[in-house]
Amino acid sequence: MSRADRRATPSRAAVLAAAVVWLAVVAGCGGDGATSTRATAISETVAIGDLPPPLSDVEPPPAPPTTPPESSPPTTAPTGPIDGPIGELVFGNRVLFVGDEIMASTAPRFDGAMCDALNGFGWDVEIAAEPGRFVEFGRQVFDVRLSEDDDDEDFDVVAIMLGNQFDGDREAFARQFDELIVDAAPRPVIVYTLTEVDEDRTALNEFIRERPRFHRHVVVVDWAELAAADPDLLLVDGGPQLTEDGSDRLVIFTAAELDRAPEDPPGECLPSMFTDDTAIVL
Repeated sequence: MSRADRRATPSRAAVLAAAVVWLAVVAGCGGDGATSTRATAISETVAIGDLPPPLSDVEPPPAPPTTPPESSPPTTAPTGPIDGPIGELVFGNRVLFVGDEIMASTAPRFDGAMCDALNGFGWDVEIAAEPGRFVEFGRQVFDVRLSEDDDDEDFDVVAIMLGNQFDGDREAFARQFDELIVDAAPRPVIVYTLTEVDEDRTALNEFIRERPRFHRHVVVVDWAELAAADPDLLLVDGGPQLTEDGSDRLVIFTAAELDRAPEDPPGECLPSMFTDDTAIVL
């Protein structure tokens, strides 16, 4: 049976949904043996606008503004650190995923399960992700999909996984990544750590894990930690490319962060303008 055939069967969707429900319950229970999808404990004494810590020897980027841009949607307004399911914080059900080949692997065109899983929880999902894209790609997507000139309905949640493609300029990455987070406000933002294939990715992860301390609308899915716990099952030749199990695991932890949308299921898998798969993956 092909992977596409397996994805079309109800059994796989049911298994993913059951895993998400189990994970959400365990994360909410606390205590010994509990699993949390949040990589960083968010201190309530940290306010937006504080300078983030340096990324290794790099000077920190400018502090983000203390108020969201005027263009921010009125339908989404986290009032403090995200300490519960994102679905409880928003009024709409539209999620925009922005990323490179790792996020693209969860899209339907690669037989990924992100849409299938999240649609079952009521989310409308657009995956704007292309192989071989660097952090600058996030700005390209934002300029089109989060623009005031975009006639489509606005998004309520943004998820960003960028940095698997990296040119070595840590300062530029930190600046551009933080700009995306600020521009997405006040929408809740999910950010993902990266498979640690080298020292650069380890340094980027240190920076990414700190984002919730300085941006109260951000939550981290620590993919690096998940991948390191079971690399043979989740990664192809040590990463960063994912196996089918790895792609499903990324979907499960994403769905656990979102939980149920305010809208009744099923949601929709939205078409994306960003599906160019011709770039070279380094």
